[in-house]
Parts: sequence; C-alpha cells; structure tokens
Amino acid sequence: MNRTPIVLSLSASLLGAGLGASTPAQALSGDQESACGAILCLVGGSGVAECAPYLARYFAITAPNPAKLFDRRLDFLNLCPASDLPGDVRPLIARYGATCQPATLVNWLNAQIRSCQIRDWDGSDDCRPTGDEWRMCAPFFDHGYTTYEAPTLHEQCREERDGYGYLVETCFYTWTEAGAPTPTETSPTPTGTWPFGRTSRFDLTD
Repeated sequence: MNRTPIVLSLSASLLGAGLGASTPAQALSGDQESACGAILCLVGGSGVAECAPYLARYFAITAPNPAKLFDRRLDFLNLCPASDLPGDVRPLIARYGATCQPATLVNWLNAQIRSCQIRDWDGSDDCRPTGDEWRMCAPFFDHGYTTYEAPTLHEQCREERDGYGYLVETCFYTWTEAGAPTPTETSPTPTGTWPFGRTSRFDLTD
C-alpha cells in the first residue's frame, strides 16, 4: 500500500499549501483541519494518539439512516481543501472508513462465528468461516491510499471420541488484525473448552 501521496497531500493542506496558488499560505483550523485529520487517520493512522480529536469529530456525525450518514460524513470530509486527492478517496472513506477500521472489523467478524454440528459430509450444516468474510471491506483495504491489510482467520482443531464413540473434531476459529500474534490455547482438559470459546463440530465416523 502506498501511503506517501496522501501523507504529503494532507500535510501540505494542513500547512496551507493545498489551498491554491492565489490563497496565502496559512494553517488550517476548525472543521477544515478536523476533516483533513480525519482523512489521514481513517486511511491508516487511527492508532496514533494525535488522531483522537479528529476521529471524535468524525464519529460525532449522526444521521437517521445510512444514506444520510454517508452524505453528512462526505460533506464533512469535503471541507478538507487537499486539492490533489483522487476523487474517489473521500467517498471511499465516508462509506467504509468507520466499519472497516481493523479493530472494528475484527470484532464484528468474531461476533459472527457461531457453534454448529456437522453430521453430513456434504457440509449442509457447515458454519465454518470461509476466510473471505472480511471482503465486505475489500474496496477499502485494496485501495492504494489506505495502509491497512486484511485481517487473518486462525483455525485450531482437535479430535476426540464423544460419549457415543464417534470421533469428533472440534475446531476453534478467531479473527485477528493483520500481523497480530497467532492466538494460542492453554492445554485444555478433554472435557473443557478452549479459550476461544467458538466451536464447530464434525462427526468423523469410521
């Protein structure tokens, strides 16, 4: 991902250089500064402490429905006078910038994982994650002006006989942000649950 163009563009705007040749250079303030800061933070810097006030201002925008929320967020981002940003950057952020923040997306993905039992080899009751669920945010992650990478799905499985003599494979799934350490279990007892607490069961009968 290429972050340099947007960093340079927004830095120039915050210094007043992005306001046009006929405008005297001056530091931005108020909503113009907040809009530029929100753009920079939402495309890859949301974990930086300096982003807190910009993000707070952005997320304070509310609306009665998603369509109006998109419009209001876009109107706010348009207050940033960075003239050399590609035309699709602001709409992209207004549509995906909140729900596709890595931590928010990972929390949502993990909340979708549920327990199920699979007794048919055709997988008709299969509720295992495919690993592609994150792609709802692909337009945001794959854009050249964002610096985020797709989250990672981790799977850990074990096999044991149940009370009926069936060989049961229990698999635990969890999503993490890209680059985060792989989750580890802590030697569970045969009848205990693993720390992840999310299972899909498979009856593997001989």
